Amino acid sequence: VFTSDGVEAPGPRYRCMQFFPYFEREGVRCEIYHAYGKLYNRAFNVPVVGPLYKTLTRGVRAVRTASASADLMFLQRTAFPQSAIAERIAHRRGVPLIFDFDDNLLLGPGGVASTARERAFYDAVRVADHCIAGNQFLADAARVPHKTTIIPTVIDTDRYVPTPRGDGPDIVIGWMGTAGNFASLARLAPSLRRVLAQAPNVTIRIVSNATFKPLADLDRVEQIRWSPDSEIALLQSFDVGLMPLEDTEVSRGKCAFKMIQYMAVGAPVVVSAVGANVEVMHDTELGYGLEGFDWTDALLELVRDPDLRARFGAAGRERAVAEYSIHSVLDRYLDIFRRVAAC
Repeated sequence: VFTSDGVEAPGPRYRCMQFFPYFEREGVRCEIYHAYGKLYNRAFNVPVVGPLYKTLTRGVRAVRTASASADLMFLQRTAFPQSAIAERIAHRRGVPLIFDFDDNLLLGPGGVASTARERAFYDAVRVADHCIAGNQFLADAARVPHKTTIIPTVIDTDRYVPTPRGDGPDIVIGWMGTAGNFASLARLAPSLRRVLAQAPNVTIRIVSNATFKPLADLDRVEQIRWSPDSEIALLQSFDVGLMPLEDTEVSRGKCAFKMIQYMAVGAPVVVSAVGANVEVMHDTELGYGLEGFDWTDALLELVRDPDLRARFGAAGRERAVAEYSIHSVLDRYLDIFRRVAAC
């Protein structure tokens, strides 16, 4: 049994559900209990309604976590950020537990320190038979190296594939993510305005669950509502993919997933040299990892040089398949499942 946040949240989609066909081929029967459903994307920014809906649905997930019978339970984060009571009950009932986390769960909204969240995180780590962390920073935060495995958030590179890019002069610089990451994108807004002013063939394409207001007044900025049905096609439309991050404890807990998505579809990346972005970039020429937020020169260089875009994009695709694909990590998951189920 897998338990998770929202049905369309990135964590359950990419750290649980995309693996199910592969797990089931290996004899692992998969069921998943989500907290909130698709309604949350419409309700999340409605005062009172959004938070109430999220709290109630998380409560349902907590009950299911505490009461489910399973040979193995995979916890994609805790049911409640401020309490691991459901996970502790499942542990007392003797259910083998794997605790998976792909963000810095010790901190509250905006990166504010939270005693309750820190206690919940370490309670979940304590009762888990094994932990799976999305990057080295998160693994170190768990403080249990003897029962922690690092598995990055990966992509199905059989579905997320490059498509032929046109020979015309028009260039799309793209960003895809949730509204919770708008603060980092806002730091990049001055550079994007300069690029638009200097390169009339450029369009900025922002794909999210809300409107990004700092660029909403510009003609060549497209704001498209995210949906699972159009996600891959929109990623494939990017000629350059962006992942700005402020250098914070929250950002160091992120798993470079936007970057990996862009790489999988063959788009060169321009990213902040923060946290897992540095690990993914390593010494490979697949784009630019930059300090600060003046990205004007790097973006203009890519806009003006199609051969450079093609070379970076091909290198990113190759690395995504080799190290950040389902096939590259599947055996690690299956090994953990067998060991924990046998405890």
